[in-house]
Parts: sequence; structure tokens; C-alpha cells
Amino acid sequence: MSKPLQDALDYAGSSITTLTCIVSGLASQLKASQGTAAIQDAQDYALKVAKVYPSAPGVAPDVKAISEFFNGHK
Repeated sequence: MSKPLQDALDYAGSSITTLTCIVSGLASQLKASQGTAAIQDAQDYALKVAKVYPSAPGVAPDVKAISEFFNGHK
């Protein structure tokens, strides 16, 4: 694998990990301040957005991963 490609993959992986940490912190605070019902509402909204999100071949929202994320914060 070329160095530029590896650098791009590393950057994308780091960005995804960073966003996951940020969103996990927000979900934790949402539950602490508004309870599990708010997490369920956020999950429902995220799944609604995923259904209408434009996708390309091989690139689309992962509905299972979205559900697992929110279920892990309930």
C-alpha cells in the first residue's frame, strides 16, 4: 500500500474514532440530563435520517451500528 493511501486511511480512522468519542460523550450527557427516553428519541431520529440519507455504492449509513450505538447508551 502506498504511503499517501496509508496516510489517508489513518487520517480517516482517526477522524472516525474522534467523532465516536465526541458523540459518545454527548449521548452520555443526554442520558444523564434527560434519561433513557431521550436516548431512544435520538436513536429514532438518527434512524429516520439514515433512511433518507443519500448513499453511493459501498457507502451508506449502517443502521445496525446506529442501533447498537444508542442501545449501548441506554
